Amino acid sequence: MAKLRLLATVKVARETTLRPGAVIEVKDPEDEQAASLVARGFARWVKAGDATEEEALSLDRIIAAIGKLDPANAKHFKGGKPELKALGELLGAEVTAGQRDQAWAALQG
Repeated sequence: MAKLRLLATVKVARETTLRPGAVIEVKDPEDEQAASLVARGFARWVKAGDATEEEALSLDRIIAAIGKLDPANAKHFKGGKPELKALGELLGAEVTAGQRDQAWAALQG
């Protein structure tokens, strides 16, 4: 088994789009589609010792990214909370609602 970290948004099916930072498992490291993604610069192989997505997205990193968002920009905040898409674009990885809510709660005190 091998793993790829996406460096670009990749649409894999009509309903499924994978965002930058997503880590996907590849059964065969010789898989043509995986090799094509790497060759075109859309992904890179995850090596032993690389941080997983969860480790790479520490609470501190998410809090710092929230600080870079503009509360007056509707693309950055909606319903009083930071937008997941805006956070994901800043961090280069998908942020879950749970991760965002935990970081937002820490900022709110």
